Amino acid sequence: MIATVIDILSSGAFSASILFLVASGLQVVFGVQKIFNLACGSFYALGAYAGASFVTAFIHWGLPPPLFLVALFAAGVAVAVVGPLIERGLLRFIYDRPEPFQLLLTFAIVLMIEDAIKLIWGLQPLTTGAVYLEFGSLSVLGSTIPGYNLVVIGVAVGIAFAIEYLLLRTNFGRIMRGTANDRLMSQALGVNIPFLYVRVFSLGTLLGTLGGALQVP
Repeated sequence: MIATVIDILSSGAFSASILFLVASGLQVVFGVQKIFNLACGSFYALGAYAGASFVTAFIHWGLPPPLFLVALFAAGVAVAVVGPLIERGLLRFIYDRPEPFQLLLTFAIVLMIEDAIKLIWGLQPLTTGAVYLEFGSLSVLGSTIPGYNLVVIGVAVGIAFAIEYLLLRTNFGRIMRGTANDRLMSQALGVNIPFLYVRVFSLGTLLGTLGGALQVP
């Protein structure tokens, strides 16, 4: 009974860690830019596919298992470059438009990313095998917890503290909070709103793609 409860709690904590990363990206964008971003799930998918490709390449090169985590982070960062491209190329035209325009455009982005994934990776599912087993496991009261799950939970907790530090202790975070409360006042005080939006959307995209990449193993 206790082992079953521990299994459920550890699996739930792992899933919650992934969802936290994706939800943080969504909230950062919505909080500052006031955009209903339906494409956040597509960024998650991009990160997952890129993560699978990067890990497969690392396996092919015969690199040690601990570096698989580096591959996943690299995958998340690599595909996050679509963030500023989408923000400058599409989203900047609808900030002052009604919400239906935002929903339609971000849904169109979902369809475009879906087709891009099919074009790049095809229709066949990708797999990395049981890579997560390379991180070992931990036995607790009869329950076996994969070491990779603990790593992801630790990464999510670390990112949570990093986000808190960013928002509360840095000038960029203060500007983000000020703009979220009153964009016009921030602009009047000299904040470069377009540049801020690029940085914020890039951060949100990175959190989403990283969540997708870490889900892969």
